[in-house]
Amino acid sequence: MAVAKLVCGDCGGALAQSDVRCPSCGASIEKAGAPPQQAACGVCGQQNASGEEFCLSCGARLGARPPRRPGKSQKPAGQPRKPGGGTAGSVGVWQVISGVAVLALLSYLVYLQIWGTKPPPPISPAAPESPPLSDIGLKSVDLKPLEDAVRNRPSDAGAQLMLANALHDNRMMSRAVDAYRKYLTMRPKDPDARTDLGICYFQQAQADSVNRESLLHEAANAMEEAFNSAPRPHQPSAFNLGVVYLHLSDLEESNKWFRRAVEINRESDLGKRAQNLITQHAVPQ
Repeated sequence: MAVAKLVCGDCGGALAQSDVRCPSCGASIEKAGAPPQQAACGVCGQQNASGEEFCLSCGARLGARPPRRPGKSQKPAGQPRKPGGGTAGSVGVWQVISGVAVLALLSYLVYLQIWGTKPPPPISPAAPESPPLSDIGLKSVDLKPLEDAVRNRPSDAGAQLMLANALHDNRMMSRAVDAYRKYLTMRPKDPDARTDLGICYFQQAQADSVNRESLLHEAANAMEEAFNSAPRPHQPSAFNLGVVYLHLSDLEESNKWFRRAVEINRESDLGKRAQNLITQHAVPQ
């Protein structure tokens, strides 16, 4: 069974429950019993430790303007957008395009100096096709063995899930969404995989300001389906739903899901984080 992921409120990167800082962008992760806070977030009002660049609660850059009231048309809350929607170390699409253009120019100048009017050497027809620009980024997992396994055993649900998780870890979100959907046609009652599908939509929303709100709603729908179809109360989907609705500026719905996460297990790390977020984002009376 897949292990549901947590997400960073700053960059949308995957987190482990024991993380105190995001491994992708370095943002601090809210923990119970944190030391007294000093700097107030201009978006959500959370008090943050002196020296923090981003809010520990909502991920907004400290000093950003507060969002408008829920229910009104609004722009997304302030959150630093990394190149290509990934971490600061990811390769951005325009950086790749610029690099290719420079290399092409240099190659052409070398060609003029060496070949002049002579024909260039033949290009091997066996050269592999270049990957789409949308898939260029940090490749931490070799995908070919997993893709071969899925191609050779299309009905193997385990192989399909391993490919979906690897695509997610490599930040190929559009392909990860397709892979999770194929897996869920074989194992529709896997709440962890369905929650991870919702996290893919959530992370796409962090890099797509035009479709941000619709992608966040897709994330919420997938996570609610995970919670409702789980054979027992599923704390990861409840907690992540609280995070998604917090980014949608719906405090009432956000607190409802955080309370459910607390009710499931208030002594767990997720339960303690949820209780802290309820305290920080109280619904105005």
